[in-house]
Amino acid sequence: NYIRIERKKEVLLMLKSIRNSLVLTSLLYVVLGLLLLLFPGLSLGLARLLVGGVTLIYGVVRIVSYVKGGQQDSFELFIGVLLALLGLFLLAFMQFFMALVPFVLGVYILVDSIGAVKRSLDMRALGYRRWWLSCLVAGVLAVCGLVMVFDPFSTLEGLVMFIGLGFLFDGVYTLVNTLLFERLSR
Repeated sequence: NYIRIERKKEVLLMLKSIRNSLVLTSLLYVVLGLLLLLFPGLSLGLARLLVGGVTLIYGVVRIVSYVKGGQQDSFELFIGVLLALLGLFLLAFMQFFMALVPFVLGVYILVDSIGAVKRSLDMRALGYRRWWLSCLVAGVLAVCGLVMVFDPFSTLEGLVMFIGLGFLFDGVYTLVNTLLFERLSR
């Protein structure tokens, strides 16, 4: 029982340190997802800048959150560094963007879904009865990531819309999970 209480304290401390970055990033993802869904013909150059910029910003936010929070959870730092490097790569090498977008974003969504599974297990540790629903959504995100990796779309517009749907889904999911998690911690 002592271990469970200590784990709960650890989870609550982690949530406080990354809450704002998760909410901000979720809102950015929702906006980006809506833009890509509603305007799939959007200039590819603008889409590349948005995806590269959002990925870089998200990575930096997670690194800063890790450093400011003084956490021991090195997974947050790893994801932050990985995303920051990915964002820089996307911004620096635009000509390779088209070939790499489905794969890179698919891998990112797969990695993010692993983090989502971890958060759902933390919800379970806090006593949230519907933690399995969060875990199920993380599985759906993983499937979306796999679809993006294998790029089954024949048109660029379809791919852009699918990427937008992925961002929208991920943003809403993370925002809802963060708010639920915060409510449970009170």
